[in-house]
Amino acid sequence: MNAIGIFASCILRRLACTAMVVFILCCCATAANVRGRLDRVAPNGARYPATGVAVTVYNQTMGRSAPSYAGGDGLYYINNVPAGSYYLEVWANPGGQPMVFPIQVFEPYVDIPPIVVP
Repeated sequence: MNAIGIFASCILRRLACTAMVVFILCCCATAANVRGRLDRVAPNGARYPATGVAVTVYNQTMGRSAPSYAGGDGLYYINNVPAGSYYLEVWANPGGQPMVFPIQVFEPYVDIPPIVVP
């Protein structure tokens, strides 16, 4: 290969790498984080964290997200959700149907009000 061919090949590789980086950054820039808290209510009316409950988001275009589980503080985080309309699914009864809430996802994050689970 002559010098011009090597130079052109090098330029094309750099352009391809640059385009890939721009594409990845654009994809990341259009994603949001969904976060919220799950609570349970004791017989005396006191609230306490609903630890270990699975939460997903769903829409027809993107499908269902991987589950996120509420931590010891009842908080859950679902990362890298593209902006749009979704259903927040709270799987309080394993193997049963989820509790479903319509939500709108905006960048950079969406705070969901606390949800009481059975």
